[in-house]
Amino acid sequence: MRLSPVFQHMLVFISVLSLTRVQTTAAPAIFYPFGSAAGDTINAAVDDGSSSVIQLLSPFLFFGRTYQQIYVNNNGHLTFNEPSSQFVPYSFPANRNQDIIAGLWTDLDNSVRGVVSYHQYTSGNVLTRTTQDINTHFPNLNFSASWVFVATWDKVAYFSLTNTVSLFSPLFFT
Repeated sequence: MRLSPVFQHMLVFISVLSLTRVQTTAAPAIFYPFGSAAGDTINAAVDDGSSSVIQLLSPFLFFGRTYQQIYVNNNGHLTFNEPSSQFVPYSFPANRNQDIIAGLWTDLDNSVRGVVSYHQYTSGNVLTRTTQDINTHFPNLNFSASWVFVATWDKVAYFSLTNTVSLFSPLFFT
């Protein structure tokens, strides 16, 4: 089945879980595997930091533009052209040259607590699960995942509020 351009590249937000206290339990089952146990690349523990440029293993179409690279920024968002330390969201429409995917764009601080990580998949269980999840929720689509990008902010504290944590994970796939 040939997919319409709308469904060729998809972005899904798995979940956003904001907590006011640290939890020691495992992540909810809705989350895809993440962290060092999943082989993720871990961002440096730096307030307002970012990953280095990540070359995407599959081109990603976002609002009519095709991207070959991405940055995972510690303040809860992803950018395509350059890293961003911005912690206050722009007003919409942004009228800027920087496309942004905001998982939870706020003033987060992983230098105190938490881990920001990411992983790309082109084979294995994550692709199988993505295919199953999309076909379950969109039964007329007949989708087969060929690439998945998972970024996760795990137990990251809000700036100056070290007793808070956030757990969220945007997922991109083709």
